[in-house]
Amino acid sequence: MINLFPAIDRTAKKRRPKAGVGQRIKSFLKDEEVLISAVGTGNVFKGCKFDGMTFEEALYKFGRTPIAHEGELDPRLTFNQNGGMSIGNDHWNLPSGYLSGMTLAVITSPENKGECTAEGLGITIFERLFSLNDIWGEPVEVKKHICDRFRNPSLFDRT
Repeated sequence: MINLFPAIDRTAKKRRPKAGVGQRIKSFLKDEEVLISAVGTGNVFKGCKFDGMTFEEALYKFGRTPIAHEGELDPRLTFNQNGGMSIGNDHWNLPSGYLSGMTLAVITSPENKGECTAEGLGITIFERLFSLNDIWGEPVEVKKHICDRFRNPSLFDRT
């Protein structure tokens, strides 16, 4: 987590160079919410609010800000290994797959094209293995695979 939010910010800054840190990170997470939620939960959450707060607002407020300023997550945001999710006014408990979804959003962002990692590293998304270097900066195949999985070719269309 300590390295994930700076990577998100770096990518978001490439996408929105004139936006302030909060705006660009929340906008990036909003842009990528279908990918993040699909990978993170096996379901798609698009434009949802819980007690008046969106996923991107909660991740920024309880994740990025306290990590940047205090070096740790706010206790109102936790991640679990069992795949469950519980969201309330004072606590967001998300599956650890959400971290994978956010990481994948950074990796596949076109703004990061040309970067790479060690050979042989990959990620399995809905029973399909993708080489990280093949999808780095190239979201098309991953998004197509997710669209196929959900039988919805317009899943990533902006509304």
